[in-house]
Amino acid sequence: MKSVARTRGLPAHPHAPNRLISISRLVASVVACCVVMLLVSRATAFAHAALLHTDPAAGARLAVSPDHVRLVFSEELDPTLAQLSLVSGDGTVTKLAVSGDPHNVYAITAPVATLATGAYRVMWRIVSADGHPVEGSFVFRVGDAAANAPPAPANLDVPSTWGPTVVGAPIIPAALRGIGVGFLMAFAGLIFCLMRARARHDPRQRRAEKIAIWLALGAVVFLALNFAAWLLNAAPNHSIGGSSTSALISSNIGRMETWRTGLALLALWAVALARRPRIAFVLAFLALVVSGASGHSAAMHPMWTEPARALHLMAGGAWLGSLIYLVSHERQDVDSFARAAFSVSTIALVSAIVVTITGVIQGLSFLPSPLDIFGSAYGTVLLAKVVGLLVLIAFGAYHRYRILPGIVQKERLAGRFTTTLRSEIAVMIVVVMLGGLLAYVSPPHQSMHGMALMEMHSNLSSE
Repeated sequence: MKSVARTRGLPAHPHAPNRLISISRLVASVVACCVVMLLVSRATAFAHAALLHTDPAAGARLAVSPDHVRLVFSEELDPTLAQLSLVSGDGTVTKLAVSGDPHNVYAITAPVATLATGAYRVMWRIVSADGHPVEGSFVFRVGDAAANAPPAPANLDVPSTWGPTVVGAPIIPAALRGIGVGFLMAFAGLIFCLMRARARHDPRQRRAEKIAIWLALGAVVFLALNFAAWLLNAAPNHSIGGSSTSALISSNIGRMETWRTGLALLALWAVALARRPRIAFVLAFLALVVSGASGHSAAMHPMWTEPARALHLMAGGAWLGSLIYLVSHERQDVDSFARAAFSVSTIALVSAIVVTITGVIQGLSFLPSPLDIFGSAYGTVLLAKVVGLLVLIAFGAYHRYRILPGIVQKERLAGRFTTTLRSEIAVMIVVVMLGGLLAYVSPPHQSMHGMALMEMHSNLSSE
């Protein structure tokens, strides 16, 4: 009876008002920071590198053959990762020797042999700052203004992406990214809960500690596989080795992937061998911060958008980890389980607010208009993720207002609670996987010059 009475008093804890004020202040701070991030990032965001200028110009009709081809993009490029090919009117494809422009780090150039009269199509492929390959083409003519534009080859030496695709995104790298980041998020969140339990001198966490080790191991394995899959997808010939791989690893995204995998490995060492959960948590936290600098956020204003992404991942990790902690908690002691349930409910509530706000910011940063969520592949995947988030919020509301009030009176509710928690975790796994896919889907957000050039290319292709 005393145990139940103490548990019933949890919501009415004397420090509960102070906790509510602290939570409110935290949420208000997050909202303020996110609003500033949104205002800045919407003015500076580029989803992928956009083609701004070409020489010869798209659609140009030249009297004599050009001696070079030059392309200028919206961001700095690594020329060793770029490909240029010239398609003549009879369909012959000639690979060009690409080099960087010594006067402009945003440009690539390639010499061209003397061209006969006719129409030519330039096919280009680069690796954007977010680590994803981007490609396109444009047409120019030499001498004969009436020459028909050569069609784009259905397939050059290699496809633009590695492996099977869905909504234009490579499935294997996207899946490995989602799984690896999901393991890392769950590990960070679970370690956070274990640290709080130790602070309360609760020794009955052996099952959760074992799960944490397996989560850390899973994070290392799948982040390493994701790194390899990203290299295969971004490399010009979809093969690991040579100068292109070295250039990818030394690129900004390559360094971020290296740091993230290395930090995850150190976190595994800290929790499995050194038995230092605090160090493991710090390392996992840093790995999530590094994750904020990869994907589409790497192509946006880093001062604002990368922290927003990192905050999104950390809040999601706290949410997922706390659910795993509660599922692994011993249910024989109803009092202890109820205390853990109330604590997890508070963590999930704050995390849901932060995830929602930062998710809205990231979505709006890549969609020129909220209505674009219904008109693009990126919007479709984002909409599916939003639906998943709404389902998770519904789970949280059901647990907080239907399960928790009665859990201290009926021990059998603990088992029922665990069942619905597993369903919530399953939905969250789907949402995390959608996030991995979203990182590889190109958002419909480009510079005005890039949009105009694409429109010109579309008109030329129809000739």
